[in-house]
Amino acid sequence: MKKRMVSLAAVLALTGIGGIAAELKPEDVVIYRQSMMVGLAWNIGGIGAMVKGVTPWDQQRVAFLANRAAQLAPMPREGFTPETAKAKSDAKAEIWTNLKDFDDRNDAMVAATAKLAEVAKAGNEAATKVAFLDTIKTCKGCHDEYQVKD
Repeated sequence: MKKRMVSLAAVLALTGIGGIAAELKPEDVVIYRQSMMVGLAWNIGGIGAMVKGVTPWDQQRVAFLANRAAQLAPMPREGFTPETAKAKSDAKAEIWTNLKDFDDRNDAMVAATAKLAEVAKAGNEAATKVAFLDTIKTCKGCHDEYQVKD
């Protein structure tokens, strides 16, 4: 995995932003999208720990994490290219036959994380928790529909 990440970084550095996906193997594109999802999970998970009371509530930290989640949210979709349809991943084949629905769900997730960031920045804990739960529902809906469960 580490070797793949290093080779992915090298390709990114050499190709420039414009033609990256065209230069990468489908498996590397899957690694990209999965990496963006891990980044989302890292930031959303940090908020979730506070919502659940596992860690103390820190509105400033929540706003920081929500902002990063909103920045990351549009990125995984770039890694769902037709070339990756047959690559090994947890993505169900139904993504490609229901692409409009998948894109709509992605757009909803991007909007939900943007709203979460906006609400968190405003500083109201109760409203932030509601926005967080809305974001989680949006994410879960897509994962339930389009992610293979282990």
